[in-house]
Amino acid sequence: MILIYQVESSSEGRIRINSLLSELPKSIEDTNKVNLLCSLSMTYFNIDPDSGIKYGHQSESLAKKIKWDMGLANSYNCLGVNYSVKSNNDKANDYFSKSLQIYKKLNDENGISKQLGNLGIISMNQSNFTAALDYYQQALKIAENLGIESSIARQNGNIGIVYTYLKDYEKALKFNRKSLELYEKIGEKEKVSKQLGNIGWNYTFLKDYDKALDFYNKALKLDEQLGDIKSIAIRLGNIGILYWEKFDYEKAYDYYNRALELNKEIGRKSGVAVNLGNLGAVHYKLSHDSVINRLKSEGTKFNLNKNFNINKAIDYSQQSKEISLEIGDKRQLMEVYSTLDKSYELIGNYEDAYKYQTEWAKLKDSIFSVEKTTEIANLEAKKENELKEKELKLKDLELIRKTNEQTALFVGMAAIVILLVVIFMQRRKSEKLLLNILPEKIAKRLKRNEKNIADRFEKVSIIFVDIVGFTSYSKGTEPEEIVSALNDIFTRFDLLSIKHGLEKIKTIGDCYMAVAGLPDPNEQHAESTAKFALEAKDIMHNYVTPDGRKLQFRIGIDSGRVVAGVIGERKFSYDLWGDAVNIASRMESTGLPNEIQVTENFINEIKDTKIKYQLRGEVEIKGKGTILTYLLK
Repeated sequence: MILIYQVESSSEGRIRINSLLSELPKSIEDTNKVNLLCSLSMTYFNIDPDSGIKYGHQSESLAKKIKWDMGLANSYNCLGVNYSVKSNNDKANDYFSKSLQIYKKLNDENGISKQLGNLGIISMNQSNFTAALDYYQQALKIAENLGIESSIARQNGNIGIVYTYLKDYEKALKFNRKSLELYEKIGEKEKVSKQLGNIGWNYTFLKDYDKALDFYNKALKLDEQLGDIKSIAIRLGNIGILYWEKFDYEKAYDYYNRALELNKEIGRKSGVAVNLGNLGAVHYKLSHDSVINRLKSEGTKFNLNKNFNINKAIDYSQQSKEISLEIGDKRQLMEVYSTLDKSYELIGNYEDAYKYQTEWAKLKDSIFSVEKTTEIANLEAKKENELKEKELKLKDLELIRKTNEQTALFVGMAAIVILLVVIFMQRRKSEKLLLNILPEKIAKRLKRNEKNIADRFEKVSIIFVDIVGFTSYSKGTEPEEIVSALNDIFTRFDLLSIKHGLEKIKTIGDCYMAVAGLPDPNEQHAESTAKFALEAKDIMHNYVTPDGRKLQFRIGIDSGRVVAGVIGERKFSYDLWGDAVNIASRMESTGLPNEIQVTENFINEIKDTKIKYQLRGEVEIKGKGTILTYLLK
């Protein structure tokens, strides 16, 4: 069925293109020809963006030749749109910026609003949500002042998309509905389709699949009537995501493939990257026993060979990665890195799994950092303040003048008191947050702006507690349950740390790291660590997951000297370095399930205490050779 729509799309587009091309030989080199070339460029962008770029450049050259600034601004806009469709975000950004500067020179507020919106779209493509929201809000403000309903509708829709990516789906729906209502009012079918699709997208994430599918189908019907291949591809991909969310992998796979073929046809690299990544994610799912068993019982067209599917998952994900890197799509890279991390882990390639897990974490921090969230909150506050200022201007000016000085003074004093209370509460909140990240002494040094905080400690004990098989447990478990289980276990360990005077350093996945003997030296560091370990062992021995499973664990400990310090500036952390850290980690990784393995150095520190232990024997440690190890009892 989709092939029919592709032919219709091509033929309908060609009718308009042929009509415009027939006018070209008759035209003279004036403003009308610039407009004609621009129209050709914009007609091509959803069918053949390379041709769109060709005519955009012709329009640009002629506008420069006849020195027509408005035509040049429009030409740059046409080029930006076509390069955007080809996912060349840098060039699109360059042309939209050039267009914006000319519109500003001409004082064309409508043109300025449109280009701000276009720059917002490019920022979204590059996962810069802060910049996108700022551009969209500037564009919306101008559009509202001008009263141009189509521009108001467009920017409301764009703002809705930002909130979708920020996972505030209810707020996104509010902006999408405003946009849809305006587009329906002015009869712009293509834009109506886009907003129907955006509403369907948000309902998908809200898990209201029936509503989502209804909106998607309405949008798809309009796309097919309009012959808009790009929008058809987007809609098919989104319906694929809906079926993915419903665990109907066959339908999801079918829709992803159909979307992929259309995106390849029009050279839409961003869509190709997403579709390839989604196909890879399906193959990754098909390598899980629970999915394989379900599909076997239901009957399926899929090849259920594990090796076949994991290799397919890696292949599709690598293809998606290369395109995403080329076009700078950070959001898609995050998805792909996650699939690659899990896929390589399944085949035991832990080196590559760790590499992609690290890359994923870096991207996550860069896209959704606290700073970006704060900046967005500030932009929203700015917008609200502007709206309030408008309301104040509409109030009776006479009443404002009659406000007596005493009331003003009282309000001012009250405001100052409230401000001081807010500042005090925020400072306390910040200090509490800082103490959750760093030891108190280190936090105080950091607040004094001390740089390069690093200290050497001669005698400390380091402990690692790892939950064995947690990765396997998590594969068939809902994300909320995984986080809940880890939070429950690690919270109990936190309480043990406080009880025995240990300093929690960090958690790494399902591994908990702590140290005794710093930042305050402690002669009983080893004994304190042993008591922590034995009580942690009791916790794990009695722990049962919400679905009734027992979890195994390994604990490793060593004693020795370390260097401790603060690393980073924005997202700083307190960490340890030294042989003792590495060996403690090796004690955990080479240990026995449900046992506490320790070194001879540690035993020498506790031999005069009541802590019981027994010799395990010689263990091969990477980089250290064979060493004697013991088990605490």
